[in-house]
Amino acid sequence: MGRKDREQASWVEDTRTVPLDVCVLCGREGDMTDHHLVPKSQGRRQGVKLGEIPTVKMCAACQGFLSKTFSNAQLANELNTVEAILARDEVQKFVKWVQKQPLTKGVRVH
Repeated sequence: MGRKDREQASWVEDTRTVPLDVCVLCGREGDMTDHHLVPKSQGRRQGVKLGEIPTVKMCAACQGFLSKTFSNAQLANELNTVEAILARDEVQKFVKWVQKQPLTKGVRVH
């Protein structure tokens, strides 16, 4: 039996059928990280277990922008929902810019 006649192993994943994650801020598709809406350090201070802190899918660029722009206290107290984050003018300006950029794995905005 030639190679062409062999069936593909069941463990080989067809990457064309794997859904991509979408960033909740910029809407770009690709590899995302789990962004804690309340920073882990702030949640722990309030006695919340790590697994109970809500997370959303976010690209590295958007997550890096939030970390660079806002303090953990601001993120925990004022910007702990996607709606609150998107309501900020500086976030809207960044999102408008980053949507035009290619999604690059592992690159953070510093």
